[in-house]
Amino acid sequence: MRCINAIALHCPNGWDNRAAAARGEAGNDLSKINARSAIWRELKDALADLSHDKCWYCEVKQVRSDNAVDHFRPKSLYTWLAFEKSNFRYSCTYCNSGRKNPETGETEGKGNSFPLFNEAQRALAPGQENFESPILLDPCQTQDPGLLDFHEDGRPCARQPDHETRKHRAETSIKAYHLDHPDLVEKRRVLAADIKAKIKEADALFEQCDAGHPAIDKAFAGLIRVLSRAISEAEELSAFARKILAGARNKVWVEELLRTA
Repeated sequence: MRCINAIALHCPNGWDNRAAAARGEAGNDLSKINARSAIWRELKDALADLSHDKCWYCEVKQVRSDNAVDHFRPKSLYTWLAFEKSNFRYSCTYCNSGRKNPETGETEGKGNSFPLFNEAQRALAPGQENFESPILLDPCQTQDPGLLDFHEDGRPCARQPDHETRKHRAETSIKAYHLDHPDLVEKRRVLAADIKAKIKEADALFEQCDAGHPAIDKAFAGLIRVLSRAISEAEELSAFARKILAGARNKVWVEELLRTA
């Protein structure tokens, strides 16, 4: 998960007016709201553009998935936010919909789940949501993605396991967004192995650079470009890639790459 700058969302001409009209026509009737789903689906491409076509929760491009516009606060619970663009998140099917985890047998995926630390504060009317304390991590909140971490074998975990509240938010979000799905864990594991191999290869060349060997300089520069691209925000699993690269930051050239990439 990386932080998404939702303020940069570019809506098609007239979208705000169409959304306002749909809100007025549907009111709080969920069936009427769902009948006007074209309103939020109209923003799917624009939302995808903000994350380079990656799911905002898992950072993967699901080319075979019918990616969806997720309502962060479910429209079934917060009908007044059904057409509110600030409530939209671009999500893949595995993060957004209920799917069984083949390893645990548990059903994971966000669905209509929106747990709060204090259920008594659940909003029942517009504006009351500002007083809620959501448990799920939100990619649109600057501090939230940093509460997630990963083991080098690809398994997700809490970055601050000794902080009860932050640990709870991270672990609940891992299940809610299905970030521990075996396919996703394996995808991270393979990426980690590839990054480590390139770090080892680059480090072997580093001491020989700038010694009058153009072929070595060129090979090292090529590996730096590959690693730099892996941690760029446009790449899949870039937050995980940065974590793996940071594990070798004791190397001068790695620290420099992390600082400038």
